[in-house]
Amino acid sequence: MKKTILILLLGISTILPLSAFEVNDVQLHLKITGIEKARTPEIWRDYLIFTYKSDKAARYVGASFSTEEYQEIHTFMVNNHGIYFLILPAPSDEVINYRLVVDGIWKVDPHNPVIIRDRNGLRLSQLRIDSSSHSDRGTLSPLLMDNNKVNFHIRSNPEKQVYLAGDFNRWDPYMTKLRELEPGNYTVTLPLKPGRYGYYFLIDGQAVTDPLNFQKTRTSAGEDVSILYIPG
Repeated sequence: MKKTILILLLGISTILPLSAFEVNDVQLHLKITGIEKARTPEIWRDYLIFTYKSDKAARYVGASFSTEEYQEIHTFMVNNHGIYFLILPAPSDEVINYRLVVDGIWKVDPHNPVIIRDRNGLRLSQLRIDSSSHSDRGTLSPLLMDNNKVNFHIRSNPEKQVYLAGDFNRWDPYMTKLRELEPGNYTVTLPLKPGRYGYYFLIDGQAVTDPLNFQKTRTSAGEDVSILYIPG
């Protein structure tokens, strides 16, 4: 397995906060900031994502892998929901054995039910990777493009009037209209500066959050809106 490509390890004394690294992939940023529950490791797009949650706060969480003969420890980070996570390039290996280290104690992954023992009797977590589990790119919204442009898209019934409202247009419900590129597929691309934005779509006057973006919040007025983070 290759070394992690998204973070800079700064030692193993503490968990690095989410703000400590830069994600140049809007979809990945939305993915990791939206994780609220630890679960079995998953392949997502071209990434392998591990998550961990403990009943009490941990100062350090790491993982080592059989593919590296357990010679390296990869440091987890933590998001705003208190979920520790590790992002690695999706490996080509079909079977990976690994173990976690939490505050200096080696253990199996409590969120992965597949446990094996090696020839020395050591308990290890095992992950079997199905190549078909690699999801297609571009399945989420919005999409960060070159030159600080962001593409918003949504599917609905054909011949609808679809608009986009958000912080970037002062929540004007009729300023930004989406084009119907093909029946039921609506899109618009906007230049946006780095920052945090709330937004929603209007389909024939009906406000809806982005169904392809699981990062959402509720405004002070009680309205549900989708959230977009643009790193910068």
